[in-house]
Amino acid sequence: MATDVNIPGDELREAQNMLGVVHDTIDIAGSNVDFDEVFGPELSRGSAQNFEKRWEDGKFQLRRQVEGIRDAIGSILDAFEKTDQDAAARLDDGGAP
Repeated sequence: MATDVNIPGDELREAQNMLGVVHDTIDIAGSNVDFDEVFGPELSRGSAQNFEKRWEDGKFQLRRQVEGIRDAIGSILDAFEKTDQDAAARLDDGGAP
């Protein structure tokens, strides 16, 4: 039984980009980003800095995990893009191996 394979490339790339934002802004005190733009005006910088002081131990681990997930998404996207290009090349060559 054949089924369609749908790889949500745009959604995966968006997730990869958003994980980059998380990774780059996880250190609130050292960030130069517009805090309100990234997190919204509902969360004050002071509240976020207070929270940051309390979770210093977990920040390093979270940063590594976010980076790992972001890199894994990149590997998935690269593999599917290569597979797609290889399949297209075989079709262009008349299907010859």
